[in-house]
Amino acid sequence: MHPHSTGGVYVNNLGDEGGDRVRAAYGDNYDRLVEVKRRYNPGNLFRYNQNIRPNS
Repeated sequence: MHPHSTGGVYVNNLGDEGGDRVRAAYGDNYDRLVEVKRRYNPGNLFRYNQNIRPNS
C-alpha cells in the first residue's frame, strides 16, 4: 500500500513515536498550532495527547 499512500500520519493512530511524527501528522498547520499553544497554554497543562509543545 505504501506506493499509494500520501505519506501522511493520522494523529489518532500515533503511539509514543516522538515529536517528528506529531509534526508530520499536523503538516503545514503545526507551526500555527505551536503559536496557539504558546498563547493559550504556555505552561503545557493540556499535554496528555499527541502533544504540541509551546516552545517547539
